[in-house]
Amino acid sequence: MPDPVAPDPVPSTPTPAAGTVRRRLLLMALSLVVPATLFMALLARAEFGESRSRYERQLIATTRALVLATDSRIGQGQRILQALAVSPALISGDIPAFERQARAAVQGEQGWIVLLDNERQVFNTRRPAGQPPPGIGLPESRWRTIQAGRTSVSNLVLPRPGDEFPPFVSIDMPVIVDGRLYDLAYRQPPRAFATIFADQDIPASWTATIVDSQASVVARSKDLDRFLGHKVSGEMREAMARGNEGVALSHTLDGTPTLSAFSRSSTSGWSFIVGVPRNELSRANWSSVGWLTAASVLLLMIGGAVAVAVARDISAAVRGLSADAKAMAAGEAIAPVPDRYQEIAEVRAALHDASAQLRAREEQEQRAHQRQQLMINELNHRVKNTLFTVQSLARQSLGRPADTPGLQAFNERIMALARAHDLLTQSVWEGADLKEILEETLEPYLDRTVLAGPSVALTPNAALALSMVFHELGTNAVKYGALSVPGGSVTVVWHVDPGAQHRLTLHWEERGGPPVSPPARQGFGSRLIAASLKSDMAGEARLDYRPSGLVCVLTLSLPRTGKEEDDGETGAPAVGN
Repeated sequence: MPDPVAPDPVPSTPTPAAGTVRRRLLLMALSLVVPATLFMALLARAEFGESRSRYERQLIATTRALVLATDSRIGQGQRILQALAVSPALISGDIPAFERQARAAVQGEQGWIVLLDNERQVFNTRRPAGQPPPGIGLPESRWRTIQAGRTSVSNLVLPRPGDEFPPFVSIDMPVIVDGRLYDLAYRQPPRAFATIFADQDIPASWTATIVDSQASVVARSKDLDRFLGHKVSGEMREAMARGNEGVALSHTLDGTPTLSAFSRSSTSGWSFIVGVPRNELSRANWSSVGWLTAASVLLLMIGGAVAVAVARDISAAVRGLSADAKAMAAGEAIAPVPDRYQEIAEVRAALHDASAQLRAREEQEQRAHQRQQLMINELNHRVKNTLFTVQSLARQSLGRPADTPGLQAFNERIMALARAHDLLTQSVWEGADLKEILEETLEPYLDRTVLAGPSVALTPNAALALSMVFHELGTNAVKYGALSVPGGSVTVVWHVDPGAQHRLTLHWEERGGPPVSPPARQGFGSRLIAASLKSDMAGEARLDYRPSGLVCVLTLSLPRTGKEEDDGETGAPAVGN
């Protein structure tokens, strides 16, 4: 007798509310004085942006001035070299006379003149006259520039441990002396460029930096000795990589957050960075927008006070709905309670009705599931009884296994069908997975078996048919094949063809067993495999009796089931009719 269907619960009537949520929210919105606040915010934003733009323009102008001043300082060194390069003493190879001219040219300057090649220094005006120069030549990378005939400005050169010379930058010019190539260099310490900052009147709170083409600090308006040769921050290096000029938010080497501008010299390849502390920028901006901000904050405080008062009641009502939703998820009944807001009351009533309906449906589904499980268990029990009856009739009719060849194999096939029925019963006869069928069939030999392939859903008919196929293959492997000896193994690999035919290919290969040769005649097991595949799955089996072991390739059809079509062909494919 079918179970009576539970009557639909009677809809709950919302408790009348004193007001609606919409009316309260409209009151709150009107109290915020939105137009005035929005106008002030836009005005403050515009003023803030203009103030920052002024700083950016000023910073860019300062970096450009530093470029010009530094290029001028470098140009002064180049002019000294140009004047010395045309000296008759140098051209004629009179090195002592030329050294005297070089010392006179840099007298009173912070720089010094060096004449050298890639192996040694000929003279160095930084050393007293008559004292031998250091035995240090020009590095190979810079010597290649001299060989190319170009005048260049070096990056910062830092002394290594044991070197006698201080940090310097060098302007290098190729010259010919007695037919031989030399480098005529004008070298200057980093402090020679520090005076540029004072000449440009850089504010004391700002940080100005000159860096070489490798982003190493050459000169700095603050703490030069501390940061000489250090790389600038990663933020600034990223900004400098994007162009020759720009503005970016970054940090100085001592960790101060700044708004920094940079410009790169096309002559030397050096870059010039000027940063203003962000807190100084913020103070300047806030001083211009302070009153606007104060008025906006006052209006927002008034509106916020009103909003808090209204939102308190709304929050309490919504928290009540949240508790009801949790109770419904837990399957508990929701008791109707009065609400102050009409909308909240309607939602609570809907939750109450939905909870009642869900509980009724869950009870119906549970009863139906119990009936279905009972029927499937009973069916499986009767099928297994039938199989055992067939097994008993065969034994009574044919006698003992020893007297009847094939009776033992018949009994094992009956047991294989029974195991397949057990596996299908576990899934309520919705099908089984290909790997589960293989694991069930080869369960005693899983430690000597390799199974590899995607998940493939089998229909009940296909699961029964493949259980018999795998049983025959497994039995043959145990009696005559790889599983008949301790060292043998079986590998089963399968894949699904994604093409239009939607086919499954399974590769069974035995290794490590006794030598195999093709049988003289086709046995019942081979005929059973071929018949099962052809009739139930529109497939075929190809057996290859290799000396190393049996190889069986199964090709099966994969028709799409109704569930695959509903799911948009997602998930595991189904096999069988």
